[in-house]
Amino acid sequence: MKRLDITVLLLALLGLVGCSASNPPKFPADATLEEKLEITQEHLALPGAVVAVYEGDEARVDRAFGVASLETGEPMTTDHHFRIASITKPFVAVVLLQMADEGKVDLDDPVSKYLDGVPDGENITLRMLAQHTSGLNNYIAHPHVKQAFADEPHRQWTQEELLRFAYDAGPYFDPTEGGWMYANTNYILLGQVIEKVEGEPLNDVIQRRVCEPLGMRNTFYSVEPSLPTPSTRGYQYGDEAGPIFWKGRGHVPYDVTDASPSMWHAAGAMVSTLDDMRTFVKAAATGQLVSEEAFAEQTRWRDAGYPVDYWYGLGLIKYYDGVGHNGHVPGYQVSAMHDPGRDLTIVVLANLYSSPNYEGPANAMYFVIMRHLTGKSVAPPGWEGW
Repeated sequence: MKRLDITVLLLALLGLVGCSASNPPKFPADATLEEKLEITQEHLALPGAVVAVYEGDEARVDRAFGVASLETGEPMTTDHHFRIASITKPFVAVVLLQMADEGKVDLDDPVSKYLDGVPDGENITLRMLAQHTSGLNNYIAHPHVKQAFADEPHRQWTQEELLRFAYDAGPYFDPTEGGWMYANTNYILLGQVIEKVEGEPLNDVIQRRVCEPLGMRNTFYSVEPSLPTPSTRGYQYGDEAGPIFWKGRGHVPYDVTDASPSMWHAAGAMVSTLDDMRTFVKAAATGQLVSEEAFAEQTRWRDAGYPVDYWYGLGLIKYYDGVGHNGHVPGYQVSAMHDPGRDLTIVVLANLYSSPNYEGPANAMYFVIMRHLTGKSVAPPGWEGW
């Protein structure tokens, strides 16, 4: 694969680039940050979002935009629950590191020590899974898998079915050669390792180890489609024939809230709220839940090879000075980042997978916030002007 093709694939997998050039909104010269976010919401045809921007304990923005339901017009509030997609991964990574602190696992254990049937599992370590250096294929990267999910959006997919998609596609690279490629497959396997070692369902482990210590009462892991009250509806654009999954085309919004989170399992099946996400991302980005030694391992950053300042640790992204994660699942796009140097926390939860121009709405709002606060753009190629 050519270098340019690899770059485009990597950025697309993380929702940082679309299939066409992004078209930034126009802002009045004296616009406040909240006014810019309102303009951005309208520009993206985004039904609703919740946004928190905190410098220390001071809120620059802490509010809801738009509606939680296009059908009823219910206003969005900061109490609404969202699917948080790949922000699930930092939760799984924190649990793994806590288990390593306790001697229950070693990051350099081969996955074959815990699970059977993983191709080349004797050479793939838990550390490799957490940092996406395993070489295992990302099942969702393949058109036939995306089509299968779109054809049966409410199907309960088993982990074995998802892993089979990945294994049948073959590896991206030999894990002993030191490559990097983002793959949801890695975190499905880590979820299985955690459940096997702990002897509990993954949600119970996450509640006990992460949510309860941080006082997060509105965050949970589940592959069931139901959401607690209040919850926002999730949308995807399409044409008159129906929603177009995975691409930002069409101008007809469809409610895809009930698309099954079993498409993701431990790679992206968690639900949370704005306040809980603000609490979690700061704790995760500053190592509050693991030992100093474990946090040093977690933040031993790996250059992902992007044409932007993007690095990956163990379940955490370092994007310029921000540490956290983002993610997409049908109906939702989310971003949560913390800059430890400035004690700056930014969380954006949006109830739309992508704009009609294939812009991740939470990513777009994050770029607007950062440019407003710093005067500099942190947007990737394809997002010129943001």
